Amino acid sequence: MTRQGVDAAVAQRQNEGLKRLLAEAEKGPVVQKGDVMVVVGERMVQDVITSVLPLEQVIAGRYRVRLTEAGVHFEDGLALVRLKGRASLADRDEQYASAELDVAGALDVVDLDPRSGRLRGQVKIIALDAQAVAVMGMKTPRQAEGLVEELGRERLEAFSALLAGIEIPVRIQQDVAIPAVSDSGVRIGAASVPLAVSVLDVNAFRGRLWVSVKAAVQGTAP
Repeated sequence: MTRQGVDAAVAQRQNEGLKRLLAEAEKGPVVQKGDVMVVVGERMVQDVITSVLPLEQVIAGRYRVRLTEAGVHFEDGLALVRLKGRASLADRDEQYASAELDVAGALDVVDLDPRSGRLRGQVKIIALDAQAVAVMGMKTPRQAEGLVEELGRERLEAFSALLAGIEIPVRIQQDVAIPAVSDSGVRIGAASVPLAVSVLDVNAFRGRLWVSVKAAVQGTAP
């Protein structure tokens, strides 16, 4: 896929996301009674992803991928993550064959960490462009062109392993602390009421990620 192809794939996903936003808006309020809306800014997620770069990982047991740049843009129903880097063969030196990568992915908030209560997400790759790299200014070697062809045939799901686990530093309290009471001879000990918290829906627009969360006392219907 070319860079134009990546841009077209992103535009298509944004179009689909925008249609979904409009359809949900017609149904009624975004936040239902009893739900909580958590808002996460682009800059926060940008900083989280940038903090782990450069990131190097072997994909499909064959390709060594090194990511060095990331950009985040939340708009039109798509939490877009754009990644740049380089790929080479895992069992060969980079000088043998390498390719510049332009990768587009969609960030999805999947759940809450049961211990920390923080939001957890993953980036699902939706498009990838690979361009062969010439060695020392010489003509692009045949091996690099072959690498580009192989990368183009690889399933996108394999590249989603690059950023499969992202912890967003927004903590959702998973219990309610009730302080002790001691007044007029009445004493009630402190207690902690556990909550069942789950992610209901995620939307991206106006530079923010809008996460709808349901919370209920454990043991009751959420």
